[in-house]
Amino acid sequence: MKTSQFFCKKVPSNINIIGSTVKSVIDYLHSIYGPLNECDLFEVKVILNELILNAIKHGNKEDDKKFIKVSAELKNQKDLFLVIEDSGEGYDYDGVLSMEACTDSEQEICNLKETGRGLLIVKNLCDEIKFNKKGNKVIVVKSIGTN
Repeated sequence: MKTSQFFCKKVPSNINIIGSTVKSVIDYLHSIYGPLNECDLFEVKVILNELILNAIKHGNKEDDKKFIKVSAELKNQKDLFLVIEDSGEGYDYDGVLSMEACTDSEQEICNLKETGRGLLIVKNLCDEIKFNKKGNKVIVVKSIGTN
């Protein structure tokens, strides 16, 4: 297994590319790490799916002339860094992530608006989530192989 490689792909802002983009990241991980366990595989797919979808819908407003940059890097054979950056004007991530205090029960989760749920799901699946000041770039850290 290789110690560190960087994956980076620039994709058009089109919902139809989500599946193939997620597959490209999973293939990258498989090539440097080996197969992920089922839990990690599922969680990484959900994280990528949600963040890419958010970038397309909310960041780039589904404008297929705009692009999304998807990056991934595995450090120390366990820390997966995922970076999704759109070409949009930014996003009020603080407002969405502050809703986490309201999500203690299943009922409250079901009452959340459709927008915002994805980020809360991602936050619960990863070890760390950060945004740039503008709000058009998200960095997620997820430990793999520790389940």
